[in-house]
Amino acid sequence: MFFTRIYLFCVLILFIPNLILTQPLDLTDKTWKDMLCGQWMVEFYAPWCPSCQHFKHIWSDFAKAMVTKEVKVAAVDINEYPSLSGRFRIAVLPTIYYVRDGVFYQFNGERSLNGLKNYIELHEWQRTEPVSRWFAPDSFPMSMVSSLFDISVLVKDAYTVLLNDYGWPAWLIYIIFALAVILIGFIIGFGFLMIIDYCLTGEPKDDIDNIPDDSRDIEDLDETDTQKLLVPRKKPNPTLVASSTPQRTTAVTKTRASPLVEIQDDEALLDEVLADDQDDDDDDGEDDDSDRLNTSDVAQATDEEDQTSHGSIRQRRNK
Repeated sequence: MFFTRIYLFCVLILFIPNLILTQPLDLTDKTWKDMLCGQWMVEFYAPWCPSCQHFKHIWSDFAKAMVTKEVKVAAVDINEYPSLSGRFRIAVLPTIYYVRDGVFYQFNGERSLNGLKNYIELHEWQRTEPVSRWFAPDSFPMSMVSSLFDISVLVKDAYTVLLNDYGWPAWLIYIIFALAVILIGFIIGFGFLMIIDYCLTGEPKDDIDNIPDDSRDIEDLDETDTQKLLVPRKKPNPTLVASSTPQRTTAVTKTRASPLVEIQDDEALLDEVLADDQDDDDDDGEDDDSDRLNTSDVAQATDEEDQTSHGSIRQRRNK
């Protein structure tokens, strides 16, 4: 009698784990990260989906078959955890994922017991392209999508509470939600604008050091320099300037570095022009007689030509 009890106890110990693991594990939005370690086959379903109801028995049999394969079989109800449906990009029900050491593969094979077994036992998962890291459920973009789904659930719950518990009219709730969305969008957009403006443009810089200094400050000038600046400039005689050499004219058109240099250049130019004029006057004293003779000769020649022309005209008239 004692030995029979021991035998029955051993049999129960052997079969109880199998009885427990015959049903798929239930994953939630808090425990879904357990699938990142080891091998997992996860189904996403909804109670209202007819295909999911038909596939439920096949999935249970597959869970029993995988007890000895070190593959954990789980299921997720997207009605209870809509954030997981956004994180895993569920568009068709039922959707199955095979997870191996944190790498996600979407099952696209035959939805039968043999098709599921072959996918694991024959390593058909190796012919499946893994999900990109940008769209993996544990990536940052998909975490943001999951947060948006959580916000939508909160808005839905708030709408239900305000409508049923507090008796607010539906139109008032919609107006409040619309204003809240506009305000939040304005705050987020303004914050992004400030961040982009600060990161890209940065602080304005003064380019005062790069501006050329064409003149000195009056405070830095000596007393002699200030006196020269106060002295009025002499206007040069245009006839004298016109008679100067090309070298002097080019000196006038030079770029002026400072007011002092300009004054010195003008004074030197006037001195040179006056000196040249004196030389020209001396030369003119000697050449005045020749110039007068030349002018008288020219006048006589012109008178003779006029007389001959008038005489020829009179002869033509007489004829």
